[in-house]
Amino acid sequence: MNRWWDYWRAVGGRISWDRSLLRGLWVVPWLYGRSERRPSARPGSIAFYPQPGLPWYTLPLAMRRTAIRQTRDLKSADAVMMFDDRTRSDLTPPDVSGRLLNLRATDISKQHVGDVFRRVFGYDVSVDPCVHIGPMVEKADVNGVHDGRIVTGPLETAQPGQSYQRLVESVIRPGVTEDLRCVCVGGKVAVIFRKEKAAHQRFSTVYLETTLCEANTVLSAQEQAQVAAFCHAMGLDFGSIDILRDHAGDGRIYIVDVNKTCMPVLSMAVGELDRALGLIGAAVEDLVLGPAVEA
Repeated sequence: MNRWWDYWRAVGGRISWDRSLLRGLWVVPWLYGRSERRPSARPGSIAFYPQPGLPWYTLPLAMRRTAIRQTRDLKSADAVMMFDDRTRSDLTPPDVSGRLLNLRATDISKQHVGDVFRRVFGYDVSVDPCVHIGPMVEKADVNGVHDGRIVTGPLETAQPGQSYQRLVESVIRPGVTEDLRCVCVGGKVAVIFRKEKAAHQRFSTVYLETTLCEANTVLSAQEQAQVAAFCHAMGLDFGSIDILRDHAGDGRIYIVDVNKTCMPVLSMAVGELDRALGLIGAAVEDLVLGPAVEA
């Protein structure tokens, strides 16, 4: 009981009850109930610390389709997922015998994401709001707020607690923008949820259509290598990154957000979502049961 109470005390106030989340009230139980574990010569296990791996998160749902089981025993687990949805984490690593995942993913603020992106990709997504001329995106620096809005620079002063990013014109046809939600496992893009939004709702969680894509159909080999380098620099062993492609401008991709405790895209067709979870699960098996990769 304390485990559940501690969870709701930590994250309950940050949950946004939108249409997609309400749909999850039946989608998640359906996905959880129909999952079938794959046989394996060596079943593995993952423990979650400090927050529990509850069934509405992507990783526990994906694990239901694998030979990887969830355990509370940190000592016996093949891997321990550092599972903390705070923007900045200051956790003391637990004493474990298995692999610690997301141990170095301690800062997913927009500012840090922008700094790492610049180092890896060689160009900027972040802008200085007091210098930038023209439209830009102002959004909270912390995780999971969805409060983005377009403002015009230069500003006299930056707003406290806000970050500022380039306005990436991800318009794919008049009035419609494209977001790429990439689920990354061990630095590789396991699946991409391609989300179309009305341009006037580009910062919302309301989607016109969501489709499942393979990485090779959306990202070049060079871009996938850059994404892998970005995940390594962030310390992200498992999580999702949000990518926008500037279709109206330079054609390059921009990573605008990182989430290490991601949830599935509940707005898409449940059959496709079930398939996506299977692909993510297979990648998780490779990560947990495969040879250790140098951090």
